[in-house]
This record gives sequence, C-alpha cells and structure tokens, in this order.
Amino acid sequence: MRATKCRGCHSPHLEVVHDFGEQPLAGSYPTAPNSLSPERKYPLDLTQCRTCGLLQVTFLPPIDQVFHDDYRYSSSTVPALVRHFEEYATWLGRHLKPNAKVLEFGCNDGVLLLPMQRMGYLCGGIDASDNVAAIARSKGLDVVTGFLSSELVTAKGYAGKFDLVTCSNVFAHIHDLDDTLNSVRLLLVKGGLFSVEVHDGESLYREGQFDTLYHEHLTYFTETTLRELLERQGFEFVACDKTAMHGGGLRLIARYSGNYEPGILAKIPPVLIGDFAGSSIKRCRDDLEKLYREHGPLVGYGAAGRSQMFLNMTQAANWFSHVYDDSPLRQGRFIAATDLQIRPYNNEEGDGLVILAWNYASDILKKIERRYRNIYTVLPELTRY
Repeated sequence: MRATKCRGCHSPHLEVVHDFGEQPLAGSYPTAPNSLSPERKYPLDLTQCRTCGLLQVTFLPPIDQVFHDDYRYSSSTVPALVRHFEEYATWLGRHLKPNAKVLEFGCNDGVLLLPMQRMGYLCGGIDASDNVAAIARSKGLDVVTGFLSSELVTAKGYAGKFDLVTCSNVFAHIHDLDDTLNSVRLLLVKGGLFSVEVHDGESLYREGQFDTLYHEHLTYFTETTLRELLERQGFEFVACDKTAMHGGGLRLIARYSGNYEPGILAKIPPVLIGDFAGSSIKRCRDDLEKLYREHGPLVGYGAAGRSQMFLNMTQAANWFSHVYDDSPLRQGRFIAATDLQIRPYNNEEGDGLVILAWNYASDILKKIERRYRNIYTVLPELTRY
C-alpha cells in the first residue's frame, strides 16, 4: 500500500526527499542469518508535503508485520528511557489535578504508567503487541491489547472517562491520524488534555539522522506541523518542550475544549528541505570504511531499530563482526537482512567499537569502561571517545 495524500492536511502534493530503495523492517529481529533465510524488504521513501510541510513515509508495510506478539522492543530495558519517562511523569503531573484519570496508548511495557500510578493517578493503557502488554500487566497495570479506535473506546466503556490521554513515540506510527484523534476526543472529558511525544523533525534533517527513517515511523513532525495538525482537530495549544529523547524530541500538550468543527486554519508557508539523507549516508559509509581499514572488523553496540537501518542504509554490515545489545528480547537474534548476530555484552575487550545506538552513548560508555581501545559514534558526526 502507498499513501497518495498528506496525513496531516490531505493535500496530494507530496515530493520525494529521498528514495531508500528496498529496506527491511526496523523492528524485525530474525532468528537466522540472512544468508540462510533472506529477510523480506519493502520500498522506503521520505516525502514532504508541499502544502503543509509535513515529512512522511508513503509506503506502508502490512500492519501485522510491524506490530505483533513477537515485538522486540521493551522500553524498561533501557536505563536512559526509564529516566526519561520518570521525568515525563513529573512533567505531566504539573498539568494534572490529584487522582486524575490517565490513558496511554502504545504504552509498551508500562514504563510511563508505572511511575504515574505510583504518583496516585488512575492509569490505564493500550498496546498493540500482546507480549509487551503482558509485561505491563505483570507489573499490576491495567493494560489491554489492541489498537486505539473508536470501536475499542466504545467496547471498553472508555468514552468521556479520562483527564489525560498520552502517547510517546507512537503518534508517528499511525497512518490514519484523523481516526486516532477522533478516538482521543472521544476518550477525554471536556477540557481534558492530550500530550504527545515525537521525534523532532528539525533535529532529524539538521543533524542528518537518516537512521531514524523507517517504515514504522510514518510521520516526522516539527513543532509547527504538529501544532497545526492538533489545532485543526479541535485542540488548543498549552505547551511544547524540546527533549533529548532519541536524538531530539518534541513534547507537546494541548487541551480539548469539547467543541470540534472540521476546518482549515491559515497556514504558515512550510519550510521545504533538500536531500539531507543521501549526503549523510555517504559520509557515514566513508567514515566506517576508514575505521574498518584502521581497526579491522568493527563491533557494534546497540541493536535498536535505528541501528538496523543504519547498517542497512550504509551497506556497512560486512565491516562488523557482531553487535552487542542489552535487551534479552534481541540477544541471540540477528540484525535484519544481515548475518550479524546480536549478543549480550559480557565485559569483552577489543580494538574498534562503534556505538550504533548513539543517543544512548553516555550509558553505553559507562558499561564498556574503556575495555575497547577505540570507541566511536558516527552520527550526528564522527566522534572518538
């Protein structure tokens, strides 16, 4: 399936920023190397709406290939994310009355809901992948498995019950934003709040972060495009902060007045961008080739989705021997479309190591403790530690 209209304003005027060709799914962690069981790939592009400026992917893989009961992402296994969501819970608390009712969709393993429940809020959650939803339930959280929809809201008796609806790193996964925002309005009491965390599109193209561009991330917002979308959907802007999440994020909160009449707001002329991804991919590949010549086979650290895309887009997997990752859900599996095995880090020593999950470099550096003689990140720029 390929989208032909903008997800935000429905304009048909989409322009390709970069065509990545055929790429694997970032959330796929195969149990066998690619040489024995070739990974399925799908077309991937980045486009921009010439009407509103929204950045988006137009090729849509089957949803059951993206979110399923074998989902390999558990937020609570990443210390930096645990800290981030504890801080997010505190931030949300500044906007809430005591005993407020909170619903998070795309709640993963409950990494945000758990600190909010401890703060005294009445919390519920929805997640599309039952394996991570089950982890949340094991923590005593009220989490159901499914996709947010008006049908689910009605079936569960959730309509008009919540003071806050929130999602983090989920809004960008959604193709039908109109339907999701209709469900959010349905969930909220009059005057209720909707808070959303997303990647910061400005950081994306300013720093050449091509590794976060993949099929699962359908849309990339700037503060302007996110505000315009929510205001068109009946929400009033409250606040927007920038965060360090995943290399640069936006945290925006808006209030639903209880009145919604579809309409088109006056628009600020969009900022149109060039092909930042192509130049960044070439620079990273050149840097990796140089490191390989200096140190021999490299070792990677961090097998997040962005790491999988980085290795595939730069076509640099043959310069690595293996990749370390701290999540038990990924260990023993393989980087998608490669023969690189994902292993736990057990204080091994060596020469050249590249931190692929560069947004968590500080935590990873503490764990390695100089056991590798030469440690690098390649994005947003080549850095030696």
